[in-house]
This record gives sequence, C-alpha cells and structure tokens, in this order.
Amino acid sequence: MIKNIAIFFMFLITIGAGVAQTSAQQETKSTWEDVQVVYDLSEVADMTKGSKMTETIKTSLNFGTKSKVKRNCLKELKKQAAEKGYSVVYIDEEASKDKRFNKRGIEVTLVGVGYKG
Repeated sequence: MIKNIAIFFMFLITIGAGVAQTSAQQETKSTWEDVQVVYDLSEVADMTKGSKMTETIKTSLNFGTKSKVKRNCLKELKKQAAEKGYSVVYIDEEASKDKRFNKRGIEVTLVGVGYKG
C-alpha cells in the first residue's frame, strides 16, 4: 500500500515538472503577431541583426486589392521572422517592390531583415 502511494506521488511530481517545462517553453516562443515591423533603420540600431528574409506573393487583383496583397505578404514575412526567433523586422522599402503583370495581376515582394533584442 505504501509502495503504491509512493509511486502515485512520483507520477504526480513527474507530470507536474513536465507541465511546468512546457509552459516555460511557450513563454519564450513568440508568435508572428508579436513581431513588430519598422521602416526606419534607426529604430533597430541597438538590436542584434539577423538574416535577410524575402516574401513574394503573385496573384490576381480579382481576389483582392493591392493593399490586401501587401498585408498578406507582410503577414507571411512576420511568420518567417517568428520561426527564426526575431522580435522585429525592418522592411527595406528600396529593395521591396510591386510589379503588375497581365491586366489584373500583381506581384508583391517584401524584403526585410530580422532583429533580436
């Protein structure tokens, strides 16, 4: 009987430690919605520079407006940044571009650099 109680308490302690570890891991992992977007390089001057990221969406304007395509492209870029652990993305507006093709087609390319800090 005492052996069964001891095993039960060890089981509870093991599960409790696993839950605590899982919640600690979730706190450090940022979501793509938490990633901030900046357009001025001076805002990230004191942060650690990461890698360059590019996202391109090519679609027809029959499925939405130009601004909606840009928002979706930015959302995908923020998801890339979150996967790599960046908290801020600097958008390089000179390297980013919008290009029309056909009558109703648009291609949006956003270029950003991830920063930690």
